Amino acid sequence: MIDPSPAPSSILVDLELPEPEPLPAELVRVLSSLRVVLLGWFSVPEQTTPAQARDQFGAVAEDTLDAAARRFEEAGAEVTTRLVFTGDELDTISRVSVEESCDAVLIPGPVEQLRRVLVPLRGIQNVREIAPFVADLCQDGTARVTLLHILEGDETTAASREDVLEPAAERMRSAGIKADLLELNSVAADSPADTIVEWAGEHDLAVLGETKPSVREILFGTVPEQIVEQTNTPVIVVRREDEDVTAAEQATQAGSS
Repeated sequence: MIDPSPAPSSILVDLELPEPEPLPAELVRVLSSLRVVLLGWFSVPEQTTPAQARDQFGAVAEDTLDAAARRFEEAGAEVTTRLVFTGDELDTISRVSVEESCDAVLIPGPVEQLRRVLVPLRGIQNVREIAPFVADLCQDGTARVTLLHILEGDETTAASREDVLEPAAERMRSAGIKADLLELNSVAADSPADTIVEWAGEHDLAVLGETKPSVREILFGTVPEQIVEQTNTPVIVVRREDEDVTAAEQATQAGSS
């Protein structure tokens, strides 16, 4: 019996309703190789309950969300939609990313063509999750992937290549990324965040791995915000699978059951 093909990586894409910012066509195309969880969230004022807002705006919000979903479906993506009326959009995005078991979350920005993808590395820890995700994202084999390792302390370039970059590249190759599309770089920096932002400005997309178990902190942390605000480069944050995150998922699912 032939094993079924593995499920594609999944990504949460959020839209602020009722008038969401349109996603660039190239970004829709790039994400079409993934399972897209399209979250439409409608901000509810303090004096209004979510139920009241849904009664008043639900039909229009559904139509807008469905229209956005059709763009991804026409590009070939598997799409799941969620519509939420909320007073806390950040909590909603974090919660839904856990409930839908999303591998990553998009922080959108303009992109005309996906030619160069930046993957910053502070170590080897997150590569296990990042490698298959980037392979799914870049499966058409047209984008170059830059692995950037920020040196720490007395770490040398040679040690960086042996301990981090080469093992990371091997995982990327094993996940399906062609060797000639990988570029390996190590940089010493007084401010790792500023260096990542600078390099991101020379790429079409940045893919970061989370470094702490708090989904909310990771998705809206300093570096992703700086990249989008200072360079307009879209960012994808790949969630880490560990015991802390699994526990958070179980707690969320138990609370919603």
